[in-house]
Amino acid sequence: MIKEEVSFENMTQSRVIDYINETVKPSEGAIPAYILANPSVYKLEHEKVFLKTWLFVGHESEIPNKGDFITRDVAGYSVIISRDSEGEIHGFYNMCTHRGMKLCRADKGNKSSYVCPYHGFNFKNNGELIGVPLKQDIYGGNLDTSKLSLHQVKLESYKGLMFASWNEDVEPLHEFLGEFKWYLDILVGRAEMEVVGVPQRFVIHSNWKIGSDNFVGDSYHTMVTHGSIAKLGMVPSATYSKKGYQIHTDHGHGLNLGTPNPDFAFPEELIPEFKSNLTDEQFDVMANLKNMIGNIFPNLSFLISHTKIKGKLISNTSIRLWRPIGPDKMEVIAWFLVEKNASEDWKQRSRESFVLTFSPSGIFEQDDTEVFTDITAVATGAMPLQKNIMYNYTMGMHRQPVTDFVGPGTVYDDKFSEANQRNFYQYWLDLINK
Repeated sequence: MIKEEVSFENMTQSRVIDYINETVKPSEGAIPAYILANPSVYKLEHEKVFLKTWLFVGHESEIPNKGDFITRDVAGYSVIISRDSEGEIHGFYNMCTHRGMKLCRADKGNKSSYVCPYHGFNFKNNGELIGVPLKQDIYGGNLDTSKLSLHQVKLESYKGLMFASWNEDVEPLHEFLGEFKWYLDILVGRAEMEVVGVPQRFVIHSNWKIGSDNFVGDSYHTMVTHGSIAKLGMVPSATYSKKGYQIHTDHGHGLNLGTPNPDFAFPEELIPEFKSNLTDEQFDVMANLKNMIGNIFPNLSFLISHTKIKGKLISNTSIRLWRPIGPDKMEVIAWFLVEKNASEDWKQRSRESFVLTFSPSGIFEQDDTEVFTDITAVATGAMPLQKNIMYNYTMGMHRQPVTDFVGPGTVYDDKFSEANQRNFYQYWLDLINK
């Protein structure tokens, strides 16, 4: 029997996990408020989730040339992602193997090698140690530089999306993504895509799971939180977000597909490229797409949306990372992507569509930010844990999946459901128990 008052402060990790199992019940649609802002839960999921699974680090188009690099965070540790002189991409812990100094302070650039600012050890952009000041004199020829290469982080890509993991035993990325790749093909594989500009970054006082929860399956909030869409005449009615499909796959991934769309919202001159990269079924879904909103577990969300710019319906594609920096704080990192072979006019209008809607200054991004911060604020502290306050995630439990949709996964023909969130939290719980 769960006691009314409980504290994690003096609990062992195993007891905390036991309590989580007693209270987190995704299959019943019951999710406790305390998991959103509790420091013990945050510490546990860092160890069990973020240090164990695949985490997004960037898009290959951000480092198009030999020698290009970016520095990114992987589970709280700085990593250099570099393209070497052979064009191969590597990921390294941003730490000199001599005495642990942070090797590179820049966010991006182009280097053939990295020189440690502490003692001058020089590392090639493939990770090899190639230079040590006064090496022969001070080490007497006994320093084995082959054992001092930079520490690698496991790195794999899918359709330009780069993921890293500290877990040497993590399953291959293609297995982790599984059936969800069918939808990622539409998102980033429909054409050659490129990131425009540097990622936009801002910090908000919110738990990272709220962002993932929102994007993995919550279209229900659109008619209220984003009610201005209908008032501004951008959509025909406040309930426009209900029509379409909610889909989830293994490993906690999920998305909502908004359909139908009477207008083609992508650059028409690229239809041959789209058709060459997609199956007939995938192209038909894309051509009929009103929007596509989803989340790759744990914290990479994505969005295809559209807006009328200069009288023409224009889609915009973006991905955003909810990077945790505390139980009640996260950095939001947003990338805008566009079809590389589209006209410059179309690219510009697509960018305007993104800036207007889901950029940091966009009207809908600000709507969500207000909600995310308030949810976190009222979930913080001892009371939600002591009183075992529960959220209701039972929406759509009366519905049965459909079997006639062309794409894979568990599919429902209504976007107002919380099946995807239940799937997300179930996989979260599975990892906590590993």
